Amino acid sequence: MFNEPDYSGQKVAAKVYEASQGFVVKAGSQAVGESVPSMQQHVRGMYDLRQELIANGVLVQEGSGYRFTQDYPFSSPSTAAAVVLGRSANGRIEWKDAKGRTLKELQEAEAGR
Repeated sequence: MFNEPDYSGQKVAAKVYEASQGFVVKAGSQAVGESVPSMQQHVRGMYDLRQELIANGVLVQEGSGYRFTQDYPFSSPSTAAAVVLGRSANGRIEWKDAKGRTLKELQEAEAGR
């Protein structure tokens, strides 16, 4: 399958990998400093998880954003992308490998083999 796709945009760079425990964001990955106002209203669970990770020291402030202090598993690529980007996100299209292929493209290619 794919190995460590990443989303590099909105002034953040994050690395992820799939593991048995879920979709894991690697230690050292960045997250945006501020979530969009609508996140709290429309994707409350993801907003609350982001706030919990900040409160628990998994995300620590670094410059104008945040940095993951440890590898952290998420239940889905979309939840991981939403926490990193501070907004609702479709992880299957946000996460890309070094060649720019989306997670969706990589999964479809793997399923077609």
